[in-house]
Amino acid sequence: MVAAVGALAKTSVAKLKGQEAAPATQAPSAEALRAELAKAGKPVLLVSSKTLGQTGFLMVSDAKRDVLTWSTPDGATFSQRNGVLIQTRGLGADLMSAEVPSVGQLLQAGVPYQRVYYFLGADDQGTRRTYDCATSIVGTENIDVLGRNHSATHVTETCTRSVSGGKITNEFWVEGSMIRQSRQFVSSGIGFVDFARVID
Repeated sequence: MVAAVGALAKTSVAKLKGQEAAPATQAPSAEALRAELAKAGKPVLLVSSKTLGQTGFLMVSDAKRDVLTWSTPDGATFSQRNGVLIQTRGLGADLMSAEVPSVGQLLQAGVPYQRVYYFLGADDQGTRRTYDCATSIVGTENIDVLGRNHSATHVTETCTRSVSGGKITNEFWVEGSMIRQSRQFVSSGIGFVDFARVID
């Protein structure tokens, strides 16, 4: 992972500091990369999308109560409520908004609830998709987030639509009351995006 994101991390940190990124020669160690990111003194989120072909470190651009908005250097944003994705902007096929479960609900295995996603279609008309969801607890796992070990509860969230038979499976790794790592659905155009909270 470090080799894959090392050069991008240097570029992201440099842009956040308003500097020109130095040419990448060798991927830094996880410890060195974490230390560099920590110098900003702000929370850091690692975001990766296979569809977009991009991986980078994001910092908080806006905070309102339990919602944090994380921004890329070029202005794309991901808004999360306590780590659960509720909105994106600047990706093209964006998630306009969402009604999502709390971390407590995610940890209540087998208890049903609904998720509601709102998208904007090609004709600029809003689309609402309602899913019936429930979670299952996979177990406690040790996960590595940029060279640091975390013990987290692995939760699988399965959501289905009775109308179309569509199905979404999100993955969460919950450490205490925090979602430390996750793979969450954005939209049919983007698919799933991976998130990892590197620095609190």
